[in-house]
Amino acid sequence: MRLVTKLNVALLGVVAVSAVLNFATLRLAVLPSFAALEEQSAERNQTRVLEAIQLQKDQVANSAGDYAIWDDTYAFMQGEGPDYQGKNVTAESLKTLGVTFFVAIDTEGRVVLDSGYADDAEEPRPVKLLSADRVPQGSPLLSEPEGVAIRSSLMQTAEGLAVIGYSPILRSDRTGARAGTLILGRLLDVDAIRAATRVDFDLVATSAFPTRPMAESDGTVDKIDPLLGPDGRALAMIRSHTPRDITAVGEKTILTTLLLLLAGATVLLIVLGVILRTIVIRRIETLRAHLLSVAATGHLDPMREDGKGDELSETVITFNAMTRQLDDLRAKLRRQDYDHGAADEAAGLLHNVRNALSPISVVAWGLAKANAAPWKQNLSKALDQLGEQGLAPDRAAKLQQFVALSSARLMDEDRARQEEVGSLVAMLRHVDDILKDQDRAAQRERVLDAVDVAASLRNAMPLIERRSGISVDLSDLQSLAVLGHRVPLEQVFGNLIVNAAEAIEASDRGTGTVRIGVRPVSDAAGTETVELTVTDDGVGIDGENRDRLFEKGFSTKTGGKRGVGLHWCANAVNAMGGRLSVESNGPQQGATFRIVLPAALSRRDAA
Repeated sequence: MRLVTKLNVALLGVVAVSAVLNFATLRLAVLPSFAALEEQSAERNQTRVLEAIQLQKDQVANSAGDYAIWDDTYAFMQGEGPDYQGKNVTAESLKTLGVTFFVAIDTEGRVVLDSGYADDAEEPRPVKLLSADRVPQGSPLLSEPEGVAIRSSLMQTAEGLAVIGYSPILRSDRTGARAGTLILGRLLDVDAIRAATRVDFDLVATSAFPTRPMAESDGTVDKIDPLLGPDGRALAMIRSHTPRDITAVGEKTILTTLLLLLAGATVLLIVLGVILRTIVIRRIETLRAHLLSVAATGHLDPMREDGKGDELSETVITFNAMTRQLDDLRAKLRRQDYDHGAADEAAGLLHNVRNALSPISVVAWGLAKANAAPWKQNLSKALDQLGEQGLAPDRAAKLQQFVALSSARLMDEDRARQEEVGSLVAMLRHVDDILKDQDRAAQRERVLDAVDVAASLRNAMPLIERRSGISVDLSDLQSLAVLGHRVPLEQVFGNLIVNAAEAIEASDRGTGTVRIGVRPVSDAAGTETVELTVTDDGVGIDGENRDRLFEKGFSTKTGGKRGVGLHWCANAVNAMGGRLSVESNGPQQGATFRIVLPAALSRRDAA
């Protein structure tokens, strides 16, 4: 079989397997995620409906509390105030209040007042909430909770399902014995809830309640929850319908993707066939002819054929003969040396970028978490209630006070967020500086410049300033200049202070202090240098590990650490004409890393 035929068969097999795997992956992994999104959407729709019902319950409960804890209502229950009903329980007053039913029950369960009006006709139609003149003593409506409890619930009436709020009847100053229970009710406005939530739902009888709260019907995902009465029993079931639009889009997307993949694979096969014929096969045949000619001169000994019978087998024979040449071996060794050097440089770059990205992720997580504060949802609800008609003045005053406090809190939070964003921008610029410096170093040789050690240290401090339990002592920090490369030096500082913080976190205490000091030093020859020390009170280093700490690939840390950071730091400091060393009295005794770099002299000093 010729090489071209083998390649074509192999490519067709790869395309076929890829198509099957892609189809299986999309169907088994991607499509279920679309279904999960639909279920999440159904949960959110059901939650909006339940919240809308709860909002109606809260509104009625607030009104019930205002009327129940009132001297006029208390006097009415004592047999006084004969004009109470005429003033407060009329069709116009109930409409203004936003309720349908007004019920008063004494402590013995007798219904003193049960009046209401429905607005489903041209004239208000009298209706009643209760079907009897007495409420059983065991009813939750007559229970006496601790303190003044204003409660809300749902109740089934002759007019349909109603939201109710009920409260003990007390004087305005909340003194005296409870005179009974006041109940305000409003027929559940299903159409208004649909319009407000934009969710398609309906009420289902309790007998039709399914065994699962989530069900699938033709083209929709249905979420079902019970609506409970004051006694905790289900009065009805609310079922929301969420269209399965996402799954339909997912199936269409999968089909379109597969068709595009097949079309792309077909084009790829054609292009590869042309390229292989033009570039590979012809070159192999030419190379084979040349190698056979070289072999005929006697300079190279021919190798035994492998018997495969194709062009590649013949090329392997001549290639094995050429590998005996010293130039090929030297080129291979040079390539390997280059690859190792590039790998070390890339490992150091990735390590430094990862250190720089760590505080960025912490800041981003904090910004995302701040948006989910519960009090912001309460602020939205307060604004909605302030827009309601007939809101009690004292309730409106409380809501306005809450809105004012929340607004001030929002402004404070916005200022804090601006500071966090500014810090985040500075961190991203640091990452950009690392990458730019790496690019400059790859294009030309670095020149030593004067670098302010204190400024570089402060640029590296965001790497650990958000770690809890870690304090930093900069009392011995002096503003001195050294000869070096600013960005790599900041990366060295960042590696050392991150290692110090991690050593403290891994200690028995889990908390501690990182002390940083900078001082001028003169060696025996009178050369001016600058010494920087990074000291921690963490886990410490034993003598055996201390001697190997700067070796490539050596690390005392667990969790997959590869021993890149300190090896890179030592090389970077050496490239600036300095040295890096470490001291430690042993485990749990902390450690001190010491950097010595040439001092940067002013022009006057140099002269």
